[in-house]
Amino acid sequence: MATIKKIGSAVVGIAMLIGAVGKFVPHWFMTMPFPLSIILWISTGHGMPPYFSTDAWKEDEIDTWTRDGDLVVATGAKSGTTFMLYCTHQIRTKGKDTDDELFPDVSIATPWPDLIQSRGGSWAEQKERYNTTIIPDGRTMKEVWDHPSYPFRI
Repeated sequence: MATIKKIGSAVVGIAMLIGAVGKFVPHWFMTMPFPLSIILWISTGHGMPPYFSTDAWKEDEIDTWTRDGDLVVATGAKSGTTFMLYCTHQIRTKGKDTDDELFPDVSIATPWPDLIQSRGGSWAEQKERYNTTIIPDGRTMKEVWDHPSYPFRI
């Protein structure tokens, strides 16, 4: 019986510690390995992980960076978003990836507006980086993902 009480006390103590971290310093969870980080983040009452933002999709914001003809890839979390973006890029270029000088990386040619790439970043900062970041070959990201030779943007 004493062992059960000790185990019970330990479980309660761990639960209280996790709850306190979740309330006061939840960003500590994001330093832990996946999927433990997300499990603890969500189980302590937080919604979407802090490296995602829905700000790009708000009604007053979406028209500032999308245009008619854009293709929006919407996938669930951990369901192959990068693969789906790569597949849509292959459709866009008719499979000519080897001839495509514009395609240095799937994350540059098909950016994720809802993935915040810096700790504590915002959609406004992210949007600015999509237009001004210089990639290793000397071009801006915008020259790649918004290139006029593509029949549509992803």
